[in-house]
Amino acid sequence: MPEEYKHIKLAIGDTSMNEKLGIYYIDFRDSLIHYESDFYGDKDANGIPMVGVGKDAQYYPINIAQYGLLLHAQYLQEKSATALTKMGHCVAILCTLMTQEGDTMVWRHDKAMSRFKLQPGWASAMAQGECISLFLRWYQITDETKYLEYAQKAYAFMKIPTSEGGVRAYDQAGNLWLEEYPAPDGPSCVLNGFIYALWGLYDLYRVTGDKAVKEDIDACVQTLKNTLPQFDVGYWSIYDQYTFELVRYYYQKNVHVPQLYAMYDLTQEPLFLKYAKKWEKTVNWRNYLLVQIMYRVLPRWRKLKGLLK
Repeated sequence: MPEEYKHIKLAIGDTSMNEKLGIYYIDFRDSLIHYESDFYGDKDANGIPMVGVGKDAQYYPINIAQYGLLLHAQYLQEKSATALTKMGHCVAILCTLMTQEGDTMVWRHDKAMSRFKLQPGWASAMAQGECISLFLRWYQITDETKYLEYAQKAYAFMKIPTSEGGVRAYDQAGNLWLEEYPAPDGPSCVLNGFIYALWGLYDLYRVTGDKAVKEDIDACVQTLKNTLPQFDVGYWSIYDQYTFELVRYYYQKNVHVPQLYAMYDLTQEPLFLKYAKKWEKTVNWRNYLLVQIMYRVLPRWRKLKGLLK
């Protein structure tokens, strides 16, 4: 972390470009309390979190991957054998959930996502990217090459356009988006999911040196440079370019801000540092109250605008 913002208490992992992967770019250990308190739902027999309770409980790839990356951080810094065992359980579950489609691997979701008009069976670039990041760290621990192969096949799926059931899209300006939610009339351009997907590419490039992966990384970084101002509303940030919804307080503080600091560390791009600092300054009680008010006002205003058209 550069000297000018070392005082800021953010959970940022290893942003070096070394081949050996360290703690993930955001250190998810800050969210351990959510898993320990069953915030998301039940746990399975091995203590792996599920989403929902009872008969409605099911595995969700993103949740499992993030928990696995949390456990990886515990393993590295605390030398925890328990964390390593649970990390292995996360990887094993993700292996059962993935589907081979041609030369690709994909995690598809069973539930519809009405917000983005997605029907059951949709895929997420965020899930692909985070599973790549977890599998590559497991590969480096175990030396089992199948996990490297799974990561490469998961990346191969990220080459498939949304029009063909994939997660790759371009906006009207020609910017490349790896879609967390590949809306059929999109692209939806979800900022945090795009960055998480991009970090999977960073990890794959660090491990393999694949030039095609680096080309996608460069294109995605350019997308961020071109579009990041569109996510700023002056006093806060927005979640996506589809619903234009303000992010929740938790996202502003624990996702968008540290993501941009990490992206600055990776690229030395001043724009990322500019918005990281700007959005970090917005995290205060006044803006918290303003955002709560706007969550009530904006939907009503949009509805009224629609009626007046």
